[in-house]
Amino acid sequence: MALIEARHEFVLPVAPVEAFALLSDPEQDPVWQTACVSTALLDGPPRVGGHYTITFKLIGKVMPFTVEIDTFEPGVLSEFHSLEGPFSYVGAYAYEDAGEGSTRVRWKFDVDPGDYFGITPKSLVRKLLVSQVKSDTEKLAAKLRATQERTSR
Repeated sequence: MALIEARHEFVLPVAPVEAFALLSDPEQDPVWQTACVSTALLDGPPRVGGHYTITFKLIGKVMPFTVEIDTFEPGVLSEFHSLEGPFSYVGAYAYEDAGEGSTRVRWKFDVDPGDYFGITPKSLVRKLLVSQVKSDTEKLAAKLRATQERTSR
């Protein structure tokens, strides 16, 4: 089966280093990702070569993975890939200063699903992945804006 390539770009109302701390620390994933059930760092804090487990629940399936961090440049780029799990994936978050204390984030997630999703069309899986990330990042941005408004009063 061909690769599913999911992409989404969004803006968070925080500086790149803070956006990175929220999105590239696996321990934060359950805080902002609706589909993330749990995570656990396996060998210390996040870093290049570090490993973690992450479990997602999506379309009624519980999907546990072991993941390795490939790139960990605070405020710039984080990349990771699955080592074990029901299918393989490679993902990344790229961070860019968008001015006025905000960050443009480019998310990509490439999935090699094999036959895991059965006859479900790849286009539907891609749409589901992107819509979930879009919804989660919109909620995260709104939460960050609300926190900023409370602290600026």
